[in-house]
Amino acid sequence: MAFVTRPTLVFPPHQIDTTDVVKDINARMPAPPEERLPPAVVQRFATNLQIDTRFFVTPLEAVSETGTVAERNDLALPLMYERAVEAARTAIRAANLTEGDIDCIITSHSTTPATPGLDVLLVNELRLREDVMRMPATQLGCVAGAHTLSWAAQLVDRMPNLRVLVVIGEALSTVYRSEQNDAPGVIYRTLFGDSAGACVVSSDPQRAVLETRSTWQRVVPGTMNAYRLQYEPGGLKFTSEKGAPDGVTHLMEPLWAWLRSDDPDWTPEVVVAHPGSPSILESTAKGLGCPPEFLRHSLESLRTRGNLGGAAVLDILARTADSRPPHGSRTLMLSIGPGLTGAAIEGRWHNPCR
Repeated sequence: MAFVTRPTLVFPPHQIDTTDVVKDINARMPAPPEERLPPAVVQRFATNLQIDTRFFVTPLEAVSETGTVAERNDLALPLMYERAVEAARTAIRAANLTEGDIDCIITSHSTTPATPGLDVLLVNELRLREDVMRMPATQLGCVAGAHTLSWAAQLVDRMPNLRVLVVIGEALSTVYRSEQNDAPGVIYRTLFGDSAGACVVSSDPQRAVLETRSTWQRVVPGTMNAYRLQYEPGGLKFTSEKGAPDGVTHLMEPLWAWLRSDDPDWTPEVVVAHPGSPSILESTAKGLGCPPEFLRHSLESLRTRGNLGGAAVLDILARTADSRPPHGSRTLMLSIGPGLTGAAIEGRWHNPCR
C-alpha cells in the first residue's frame, strides 16, 4: 500500500494580474481592424476563465516579447529548474527523509525540453545516490500529476521499501505568444501559470495525506489532436480542437467502470481534480455526480494560480490537506491531458496526526 505526502509547491516571484494580461493582449493586437479581436471579446475570454492571478518565471514584459523557441526555452529552463530543485529539497525534508533515502525519482516537464533533463539535474543538485532509479517524462502535460503519482504508487506496491520522489516543473508562460491573436491564442495566454511541485510516495503513513488503493490510466481513441503542444520557430504553441473542453465526458464511462469494479456503490467524498478551465471542472462535477463544493480547491487553485499543467493536482492536493477532510474519506484524484488522456488514483484520505 502506497502513501503520498502533502506536496510542496514553489512559485516564481512574478505575480501577474489578469488585468495586466488583458492590457498586454490589447496593446499587442495587430493594427488592421479586420485582424484585431475587439477589447470586449478579449475581456469576455478572460472573465470566463475566472482567473485573477498567476505566476511567471519572468516579468510579463519579458514573457510577451517575441523570440525564437530556443531563446524562450533558454530563458525559462534554468528558472524552472531552480523552483523544481527547491520543491524537491523541501518535500524530502517534509517527509523526514534525507537525499540519500530516495530510491527513485519520477519527473515531468513538458514545456521546457532539455536533454539531459530534470531527473539528471536533481541527481546532481540534490546529490542523490548515483544508482537512484530515474523515470523522466516529457510529454505528459496536464495529465502528469495523477499519472506520475500512479506510477509511484504501483512501484511502491511492488517494492514496499521504495521511497519515490515525484517532481513536476512547468514554465507554461513559454506558450504566451504575442503574435497569436486569434481566439485560442488569446485564451491560452490568459490561462496558464508557472510552478514546480514535489512530494514523496512510500509505504510509510506517518506524514502522508493520501493512501492509494488503485490507479487508472486511459487514452481516448482518435484524439491525437484534441490537445497538442507544437514546436514552432517562434516558440511553443498550445492548440486544441473545438470540442476538447467537453472531452472529460468521454472519460467518465470507463472511469466509473473502474471505480465501481469492486464496489458498485462507490462514490467519492473528496475530489482532487485537474482545473483545466471552469467549464472542464463543471463537466467533471456533472460526470462524477458530485456537488460543486467538492471542486472548490480546484477552482481556487485556478483562480489564484492559473492552470499549472501537471503540477496543478499537486497544488490542489496540498490545499485539500490544509482543509483536513475526515480521515478515511473516499478520495479520487483525476488528471486530464493531451491528446485526450486521463489518469486517476482511488484511495482514502489520511490525516497524519490521527
